[in-house]
Amino acid sequence: MIRNFITAPIKVVMAAAFCTAAAAAQPIVVIGTDNAMLDVAAVQAAVDHGGQVVLVGRFSFNRSSLKPDMASYSRMVTVSKEVAISGKLDERGEMPTITGGAIPFYVDAPGTPVAIRGLRFIRPKGAAVWVHAANGLMIEDCRIEGVEASTEFGNYARQIHPLASAIFVGSNPAPPKPGQEEQPENNFGELSILDNDINVGGTAHDQALGICVFGVGKSPEKKVNLYISGNKIRNITERAINVNQIGGQAQIERNVIVTGALAAPSNGVQPDVIHAVGSGSYLIAHNSIVSEWAAGAGIRVQGNAGSSQNGAIIVDNDLTMLASENTIFGANSAGIEIRGLAQGNVVLNNRIRGRAGSGLAVIVQGLNAPANNTFASNDLEGFHSSLAQVFVDAGVVNTLLIGRKGTVRNRGVGTVIVNKGTTASPWRQKAQN
Repeated sequence: MIRNFITAPIKVVMAAAFCTAAAAAQPIVVIGTDNAMLDVAAVQAAVDHGGQVVLVGRFSFNRSSLKPDMASYSRMVTVSKEVAISGKLDERGEMPTITGGAIPFYVDAPGTPVAIRGLRFIRPKGAAVWVHAANGLMIEDCRIEGVEASTEFGNYARQIHPLASAIFVGSNPAPPKPGQEEQPENNFGELSILDNDINVGGTAHDQALGICVFGVGKSPEKKVNLYISGNKIRNITERAINVNQIGGQAQIERNVIVTGALAAPSNGVQPDVIHAVGSGSYLIAHNSIVSEWAAGAGIRVQGNAGSSQNGAIIVDNDLTMLASENTIFGANSAGIEIRGLAQGNVVLNNRIRGRAGSGLAVIVQGLNAPANNTFASNDLEGFHSSLAQVFVDAGVVNTLLIGRKGTVRNRGVGTVIVNKGTTASPWRQKAQN
């Protein structure tokens, strides 16, 4: 099963997707003027031509947002053709900078590939990039420095708080409901978000997220292969990586995430740092997470009624939970958590340090109970829990726990505990109360 996720080098595969005749044409070079009225128009004209567009210098997008005729959402520049937008260092060795703007790039290019590389965004509003439709995507080596939470973007997502998401991919920023995803076929093929440096910011009254992917890919004709890899994400108040309802597979690997201490208003489950929910096959591997939050999970995999989650592999992640010693943890506090209608997932060889409600947890969500999940060879040495190092909720079915030592609070049915080795203290069950 793990071998199914091993792919050719992503950048090589994606580069080939953009080597069309159009992309190979002479590039259009746009030099920033730091005048918003001129810069937005010049970049729009260049991307309307398609092919290769190279940005150099300082661009201001600090002007009122634009909404084309018949459009539902405001934006600055609309990308509607096959194009590769890239940055070129200026004579001082600085990346091209785009300052401000409500959604600087809105990608609406059905059936065509788009690439955005090497750009620096400073204080965009709502999102730096919103990909509404593309067949093939690469967002690579960009820097996003502060995203201003937007009431308008929050309204699009049906949220009551101002909302920011550094990069958003999907036709609708409202969390999709199972079976009611809006046009998942709009985004399909190879979608890659690689090696970006994202510092979101925000207050405790903002929902400030990193990378969100909602309702993409439709089986069997328009499946998605999603890669979120090598990104540095920090200073968020909500989910750093949030993937919800995909038709295909997702690989979330080698990201480095530091939450900061501020957390947004919660609906009782979040915040969690990496969140994978609903349909899709997930590999979550080799990520480094430092969570300073008093609630939520470092990694959460969740299935809902009408959209179960099956067969995720969560392997070789390093989590540090840094809540203070006096923190009172809630039931949703965990290092790694399997929740709701999630089945057949494998949590293998992860390292969890610090303190939280539990290190590993399997939780019932409403009437939806996890089943047939396996936890093996996870390292909780020195982890401090207020509940138990491993918690299996009432109603959970057939959990397999393989490990060396720690405390287990088991309320589930069919739980099997296997102790490895004889030199370490075995798992010991805490009183079930």
